[in-house]
Order: sequence, then C-alpha cells, then structure tokens
Amino acid sequence: MVSADAGGPFAGVPHVVPRPTAELAPLLDWLRSGRPAGERLDFAAGTALPDGRLDLCKQSLGTEGAALVADALSQGPSPVRHLLLGTDALGDDGAAAVAGAGTGVETLYLGCNGVTEGGACRIADQLRASPQVVTGVWLKRNPLGAGGGRAAAELIDAARSLRTLDLVQTGLDATGAAVLADALAAAAEHGRRIERLFVGGNPLGEAGAAALVEVIAAGAVDELYVSAAGLGDAGALRLAAALDRAPHGRLTRLSVASNGIGPSAAARLVAAATAAGVQLLDLGRVRAAAVLGAQDNHVDLTAAETIADVLASTAGHRLTHLVLTHTGMRSREAHRLLDTAPRATTATRFVLGEGIAASVKRRLAAHSAHLPPPSVPADVAAVRSVHRTPPASASG
Repeated sequence: MVSADAGGPFAGVPHVVPRPTAELAPLLDWLRSGRPAGERLDFAAGTALPDGRLDLCKQSLGTEGAALVADALSQGPSPVRHLLLGTDALGDDGAAAVAGAGTGVETLYLGCNGVTEGGACRIADQLRASPQVVTGVWLKRNPLGAGGGRAAAELIDAARSLRTLDLVQTGLDATGAAVLADALAAAAEHGRRIERLFVGGNPLGEAGAAALVEVIAAGAVDELYVSAAGLGDAGALRLAAALDRAPHGRLTRLSVASNGIGPSAAARLVAAATAAGVQLLDLGRVRAAAVLGAQDNHVDLTAAETIADVLASTAGHRLTHLVLTHTGMRSREAHRLLDTAPRATTATRFVLGEGIAASVKRRLAAHSAHLPPPSVPADVAAVRSVHRTPPASASG
C-alpha cells in the first residue's frame, strides 16, 4: 500500500507499507528454481520478462521482502539480469541486501527507496566484495544529499564494469559534483570510462558545471544528462568551453534541458557541440521542470540565425538530433532553420514545440526524413518497467 509524500525535496516519492511476505512465495519459488522466463510471468508481486528483467517496481517489498528476494537470487544460477526495485521502501538495509545478490545481475534500479549516502556506500561495499557484472546503477530520487558525490565515487571504484550511473534528484551539490568528477576522471585514466551519467534535477549551478568541465574536456563520459540543474548562462558557457577542448566525437549526447539558458549562451552551446561531434543535444524541457522549479531555455531570432548558420556551414558535423521544444521559438525562428537546411551537408532532425506553423515543421522534417530516430541504449531499455512510468527517452 502506498500513499503520497506531502512535501520536501523528494515530494512525490510515496510512503510504502510493505506487503505480507507470504505473498512473495510464488516469486521466491521461481527464483530458487533458476528456470528462465520463456514468456512474461506475472506473480502476486512482480513480473519476470524473457529478456532477463525482474520487475519489482512498486511492489511494496520493504526491507524484509528485499532480503528474501536477495536470498533466493543467491541460491544458484539465475536468469535475472536486470533487477528493478523502484519505490519499494527498501531503505539502506534492503538496498545493500539486493546489491550483493545474484552474480549475473547487470542492472540495479533502486530509485525512490529512501537510500542515503551511507546506504549507497554499503551498496558499493557489496559490489566490491562479490563477483558481479553490474553495468548500471540507478539511484534516482534517493536522499543521498551533500555526500552523494563521495558515495558515487565509491560506486565507480567498486563496480568495475559500470557503464551507467543515475544520480537524478539525489541532492548532489557542486561540492559533491567535484568529488564525482575526480572519480570519473580517475576511472577513465584506468580504462574504465563511464558511458552515461545522469545528474539532472540537482542544485549544481555554475559551480557544478565547472566541476563537470574536466569530465567533458577529458572525454571521461560518452553521454551527459544534466537537465534542470540551474546552470544558467554561466554554466552553459562553461560546458561550451569544455566542449572546445573535448576529444572530437567522444561526447555523443548532451542534455541541458530546463536550465534557464538564454539565447546567446544557447547558441554558443549548439556551436560548441556541433564542432565537438555531439550527435544529440537537448535544450528542451524535462517533465519534472514545474516540480523542480526549473526554468526553460530560450532561443530568439538572433540565436536561431546563429544555430542555422553553424549547422549549414560545418561540413560533416554529427549533430543529427536537436531538441528545441519550449524554448520560445515561433515560426519566424524556425524559418531561419528552414532557410539554411538545404545547404547543410549533414541533416539535423529538429524537435520543435507549439507555436510553429505545421507547414514549417513538415518542410524541416522532410530534410531529415532519412535519419533514424535516436537509439535507446541497452542500459536504458533494461530499466523499462511494466509497473511504473518508463523513461520518456534516452535524452531524459
């Protein structure tokens, strides 16, 4: 049973009353058997899927239920590769228990579970002590707080196969971001570059952007999602300067949606991303913008002209997907993109919002109709749940 949390920095994370553990019996029997799920299997609690997902999101496990699941997973070879435990009232004890279960588990989705900095460090300890192949750790909306950077650094050190780290809305601040950045750089120096990092929804500001500068410049991540982080113009310009120094083509995706970035800084960031070989740039709006009090980015006529000219004049650029929804663009700004699109040697799919004539959108879309949509990374697909709202896209 769940009820909504009334407020606070993690408002919307529900209060969960754990279900009776007797209801887990069919699931636990299946886990102990080690039998694969040849088709979707629905239990009284949770769902097993043929691709290795065990979806226990919003199943009210509680700490005791999590320990029982962990114990069953540890009893032998298991078909479970992706363990999804979002909004299950695990707490630090439950999260630590499941982190040490199952040597074949690649994905740990632990969003909205009241995990603290200490709990995240315990997860790292479990991963360090057990033979595991964890490639994705998702901690969205857990109250890691100011120590989140240290906890994240521990996770990066412990999970040697880690590719994806999610720290969205965990209370990570600029000081923690600096600790995280050092850990990312150190991992990259030892050949363990993190592929994608989610740090949106945290109070990073310009100082947090400054901490991420060396991460980008050193090519320590492939994808960076830093939406709704209060970057503003100053933070955006720092990221642009970092892109000027980054290895070409190393950073493939960058999301800075809902950061209150003005026209000039937005145009500068597009230009830097284009020159750096970025393939996807998101300047739009995240769904949680209103809840987080995050401000829209803005593109005016001058900025649109600059963006259009950059894309048309940069031969062989890789920026094939540019999100400009909720940036204040209207038909006259979109017309600037349309005017130069025929001259571009590389087509760009523009994702535009309301207020733009349908005919302009259609004509722009025609120039990029041959482009495939952005692929969904395997680590992102692995956390799609049948029991909660899935991520909107790979750029979220």
